Amino acid sequence: MKRESNSTKLFRDAVHYKDVLVSAFKRWHEGLGYLSIFAVVPGLIGATAETAKANEATPETGHTAGALKRRSSRPAFLRSRDRLPAYQKGGTNIVDPLGGNDDCPGRPIPGGNYTSNAPYTDAGDTTGANNTVTRSHYIYYSYYWHDTPGPDQVYSFTMTAHGPDPQISVSRTSGTYAPVIYLLDGRVGCPAGTNQYAYNEFVWAGWDGGATATIPRDSLQYVPLNVPLHLFIDSGTETSGPYVLRMQDVSISPAGAVTDFDFDGDGKADLGVFRPSDSKWYEKRSAEGEAQFQFGLPTDKIAPADLDGDGKTDIAVFRDGTWWWMKSSDGTVSASLFGQTGDVPVPADYTGDGQAELGVYRNGQWWALDLSNNQPSVVDLGLATDKPVPADYDGDGRVDQAVYRDGEWHINRSTQGDAVVSFGLATDRPVVGDYDADGKADPAVYRDGTWYILLTSDGTWGVFNWGLATDIPVPADYDGDGHTDAAVYRDGTWYIRRNTGSIMYGQYGVAGDIPVPSAYVP
Repeated sequence: MKRESNSTKLFRDAVHYKDVLVSAFKRWHEGLGYLSIFAVVPGLIGATAETAKANEATPETGHTAGALKRRSSRPAFLRSRDRLPAYQKGGTNIVDPLGGNDDCPGRPIPGGNYTSNAPYTDAGDTTGANNTVTRSHYIYYSYYWHDTPGPDQVYSFTMTAHGPDPQISVSRTSGTYAPVIYLLDGRVGCPAGTNQYAYNEFVWAGWDGGATATIPRDSLQYVPLNVPLHLFIDSGTETSGPYVLRMQDVSISPAGAVTDFDFDGDGKADLGVFRPSDSKWYEKRSAEGEAQFQFGLPTDKIAPADLDGDGKTDIAVFRDGTWWWMKSSDGTVSASLFGQTGDVPVPADYTGDGQAELGVYRNGQWWALDLSNNQPSVVDLGLATDKPVPADYDGDGRVDQAVYRDGEWHINRSTQGDAVVSFGLATDRPVVGDYDADGKADPAVYRDGTWYILLTSDGTWGVFNWGLATDIPVPADYDGDGHTDAAVYRDGTWYIRRNTGSIMYGQYGVAGDIPVPSAYVP
């Protein structure tokens, strides 16, 4: 990790800023401890004049502390690459086991409002790709099927709205390729492997062998909103070639748009703590201000999740096999007997319908209860001593069961089956999150104040220091940019390292509180 040598060098290079650095670094040492000096110093040199503080009430009545503050930007997130210690076991090739644009769920389409003047476009090529789907089927007054023997490329997205003239089109950029395109319902699944039949088609276009295949307004208006969708760029023959994808007059939610620990539904994780001493939840909501609720017992396991499907995290507790939660949609309290004493609560949206299921992990089994239909399910994955780390590892909008075991990630992907990735050590704390905002969860570990993150977008990985060995890691997307931010909690103080490189810190809570975003960090 070379912490001392880098620190010494940077202090030597910064000798002309001696007075500034001494006072500034004292403040940072008091707040963060000896973090990565090579990351903090450049921002301090450029922004030490920023000392303004805004007093704001904290959950501890009668005390005040500075609100979250922003420091100047540093080098881009994970620009510095490094190696894990030599005793790191196994390989870290994650691109092959966890993705590929020619295999489900393919490439996530970035969130945004795409108009006819500013459409989403992407250039690609089906040459050499997998032939995932060879025949697609759908029912519209009668039964239809289409042969698609060509290789295909796959995109995934969630459409939240469309205007008066929405369109999705694919145009060839060679003289022979005749594209066809179709949308599959991601709630049913995304076909895995090759030569599959797809029975969950919504719409289809391009059967005439022309240069452009277009799904027009009259078809898109029948496609449901706010559900995961898979767009296939295929061919009605065995031809292949380069193309340009164009989408207009549609609103797409950001990849991984369901934000954990977002109490007010603005797409940003909120600061929040559960205080066992008074059984209260304290929330510092970014859009709706502060709130507090007395809910639960001191011995409960906190289990926050969006259990009513309104896009807001609900406060919830798990107690000896009983769940209690307060719906953010109407403020009512619900209860359910599901689980046993000793189970690990793992509520999440395993079905991709936008509403989290109640879930528990017990001796290598994952039990889930779908609250929309009251149907239970069970999946076998793991051992009794494993740490559950559920997340959406394949980017299809559904949370996958996964466990962390002695530096290995065992993942049950809903689209592509099981995968095993080696990354970390037995004593590490897994801190999974979508750090590169590609819509897929990245394996990551926290080790004595150091973060190691393996990016699914390109298979590279990075390391940086952020925190102390005794800190509680609380990764989440605090600024709503789609990237999980590295963050730690220490005795009521939050230290957040954003993807942009800027730093946010502030007081919210007291020693002994349980930070809500730590609920699922084993």
